[in-house]
Amino acid sequence: MRFRTFFALALSTVPWMAAQPVIRPVNGIQNAMGYQTTLAPDCLFAVFGTGLGPATLTFADGQNYQTSLAGTSISFKPVGGGAVIPARLVYTLATQVAGLLPSSIAPGAYAVTVTYRNVNSAPQNVAVVARSLGIDTVDTSGSGPAQANVGNVNNGLSLVRFTSGTLPGPGFTWTLTPAHPGDAIVLWGTGGGADPANDSGGSSGDQTAAGNFKVLVDGVTITPFYSGTATLYPGLWQVNFYLPQDITPDCFAAVQVAAPGTTSNMVTIAIAPPGQDSCSDPQLNTASLAKLDAGGTIVGADFGLYKFPTQEMASGQFGRYAATEVALRKAGQRFGACLVTDIKAVAASKYPAAPDSLLDAGSSLPFAGPGLPAGSSLLRITGPYYGDSLLPGTLRAGTYTITGLGGPDIGPFSASVRFPSDFTATNLDSIDRIDRTQPLMLTWSGLGMDRVRIQVATNVQVGGTADDPVTRNVAVQCDVDGGLGAYTIPPEALALLQPTDQGNIQIGAYTSRATFTAPLVAGGEIDYGQISYNPTDGIVGVIVQ
Repeated sequence: MRFRTFFALALSTVPWMAAQPVIRPVNGIQNAMGYQTTLAPDCLFAVFGTGLGPATLTFADGQNYQTSLAGTSISFKPVGGGAVIPARLVYTLATQVAGLLPSSIAPGAYAVTVTYRNVNSAPQNVAVVARSLGIDTVDTSGSGPAQANVGNVNNGLSLVRFTSGTLPGPGFTWTLTPAHPGDAIVLWGTGGGADPANDSGGSSGDQTAAGNFKVLVDGVTITPFYSGTATLYPGLWQVNFYLPQDITPDCFAAVQVAAPGTTSNMVTIAIAPPGQDSCSDPQLNTASLAKLDAGGTIVGADFGLYKFPTQEMASGQFGRYAATEVALRKAGQRFGACLVTDIKAVAASKYPAAPDSLLDAGSSLPFAGPGLPAGSSLLRITGPYYGDSLLPGTLRAGTYTITGLGGPDIGPFSASVRFPSDFTATNLDSIDRIDRTQPLMLTWSGLGMDRVRIQVATNVQVGGTADDPVTRNVAVQCDVDGGLGAYTIPPEALALLQPTDQGNIQIGAYTSRATFTAPLVAGGEIDYGQISYNPTDGIVGVIVQ
């Protein structure tokens, strides 16, 4: 059983600015769907920069892609020497060019040059490996909800969404639905590996066994029943798999496709319980999920009280989030009580999981509770972001309340949380090294706490420049009952961290049950509001092996 759908490449609409081709120095060459910087044979890729092509977007005629289009060509020259390999052009524009890397290219390092009107760009190196699948997403960003189908619904003319509905198409109608246990899911992407037949629109069929492909869904490993190219679409791959009958429903189930030595970008699919036409999220109701399905945004409030050995503070914000940003905050591979998130960030750009914008709740938010001076408040900082720095020893056991008097965007509100009496990490200082193949146990003691959160994180530069680095941020976050006194992180979760001598461990108490609501001045209410406490008994640096 195989299914097809349409796919889209992200297009820049910035006007043509320069005649000299210049490839962007950071993330200038990427997989056209997953946006990883490692390419593979039979991969659709994108080059970003200036002066790469004409001022008007020009597509290839049909799908028999040629090595030159509207004066633009792209060459891959082996860094170690050898014959130059021309790419096939899909479209060209001054700021972005897309091409198909032929299946004949061998893995290795290549110097990529874009030529426009006989003027060459400076070369930029890129790595080509045997397989580097990038999965397509709804917003074509390479993150968030996948552009996936349910193969057993409406003859495959379905799109996985949080809620149910229909979407008219040319001569047919798409069914919109969350996935359910037992469904056949189809992922679309590019970079799965060489297939000479697909270079011209054919397909050599299933490569699941040859590539040893596996699909990871919230930490559950699944063997797909088809992994290969899609007929009629050069460079397009599909991975078809069945969701297990016992899969845990999750609006933001993390999905990756793995082959030996490589893992795709992380995307999400919505999985609903059997018989339900909407997935269920503990924080977002159906109306909020429907906003995200429609391409809209939701408004959320996140406030917290933080107690470190040498610093205490209260802070928070009201933010507007699109589906991808919500997914990045919620999704990751799950191993027991642990969630592993993996986010790539460019220093000069907005952090991918950060909100699109912040909302103004007024010039200050009154803040009251044990140990606080009379008249305390969280001040509005640029953004607007709200915060108050406190002297060590200020936060004590008891209830704290943040009050909003009303501002341009947010009306009056009140949010309260009970702070625990004490928390102590009992073995944190003895850990200076983590073996990713072995379990890691953390212990603690304390009174009055709801939950305990353990986080082990690595942050490694994976590209860019010294002034504008690209970093990969991997965090293992385990949320457990505070009364346990100890928790062991499984090696399967630790294995996803990056080797580095600058990892860190943090452990603290927290609450996940203090919620509130607030009115929007424009009408309606925020989609969620949460306030938490986090007394943390230090952060230690560790070597991760």
